[in-house]
Amino acid sequence: MTIPNADTPIRAKASSEVARCLRCIMPADYPEVHLDADGLCNFCRAFDAYWKSWMASVEQQARSEAELRAILDAAKRKKRPYDMLIGLSGGKDSSYMLYLCREKYGLNVLTYTNDSGVLTPEAKSRIEKLVKRFQVPHIYRSEPMFAELTGLFLRKTGNFCTVCELSNYNFGMAILREHDIPLCAVGSSSRTEAGAPKFLNPWDPWYFRKVLQGEPVRGRIRSSCFSRNYVVRDGVDKLFGRSRILVLPDYVPWDEDEIGDLFRRELGFEFGEEHSDCRFYKVAEYLYGKKYRGHHPKTAKLSLMVRTGMMTRENALEEIRSAGIGDPIKGLDAFFEFTGVTAREFESASAKTPAPYLGGMSRVFNLARKKIRRQAG
Repeated sequence: MTIPNADTPIRAKASSEVARCLRCIMPADYPEVHLDADGLCNFCRAFDAYWKSWMASVEQQARSEAELRAILDAAKRKKRPYDMLIGLSGGKDSSYMLYLCREKYGLNVLTYTNDSGVLTPEAKSRIEKLVKRFQVPHIYRSEPMFAELTGLFLRKTGNFCTVCELSNYNFGMAILREHDIPLCAVGSSSRTEAGAPKFLNPWDPWYFRKVLQGEPVRGRIRSSCFSRNYVVRDGVDKLFGRSRILVLPDYVPWDEDEIGDLFRRELGFEFGEEHSDCRFYKVAEYLYGKKYRGHHPKTAKLSLMVRTGMMTRENALEEIRSAGIGDPIKGLDAFFEFTGVTAREFESASAKTPAPYLGGMSRVFNLARKKIRRQAG
């Protein structure tokens, strides 16, 4: 058995080995991808259904920003201490959300960060600069069980991102209620982000509880940030038009290159790779790569960039040909120390998926979530 170490690469398949969508670069055997008779993938079809006319129409974009302004004005009229809550990771999307809300829309903003041990020093430095530059109050919160649960989920499901996703969400929803804030901004739009397929990165409460079934930690969960079921509450609010969650990129243009240039010019920021605010994103990337049937995790993001016109298909193919070949798993030893997972346990876990813990409620919830968030997978 091969025990992975700091020199273990992600072995992405060469582009010549697989059939791909004729428009983007999604492979035919990538999870949840289907090619139609014209050689186009379902992700491209879904993107066109949701976003093609919006991206091509200045009038539609103007109407959506007018709608956004109306939502924000309604929040201001409530006269609460804060109009908006933003979770700051030190990454590009959250930084730009803060910029828009403060500089463009003049909102009173409260910010928060989940600092449970995975933030990089660079991310923390950016957060400090953002808070100072935009003169906003900021809350750091941490979950004492974070490292323990990260190791537990990795061992049982081959995925540890669940713990971070759900704790980030629950921290935000708790703060939103504690301070009676009208809105919470998020940057994960289907037009700008290509996340992992939900069955490979679920974080609904039913899945969470099923993974913990029979584990001795369950009794301590009641005093953790995982004790409340905010996902379901907010899902119900969404159905009745009461949701406080505002997906900002759904309303306004969101050009990553321009955002990078803006912060480089005004604050001297260099954001680095996507998700590089996490100490263990390369570990997660390696694990996802094994579950993507040998395809590099960058594939979905590069495909999205082709759909949005930010990159040519040829350039995306060229980048995926060289992506990850020979790259080490950065942070693996630190991950072992953080979670208590051994190299042998990691190797065994890397072949596992969340599938055995996805019950009927999880599947229904994730199908509904994909529809609400306008995602193909």
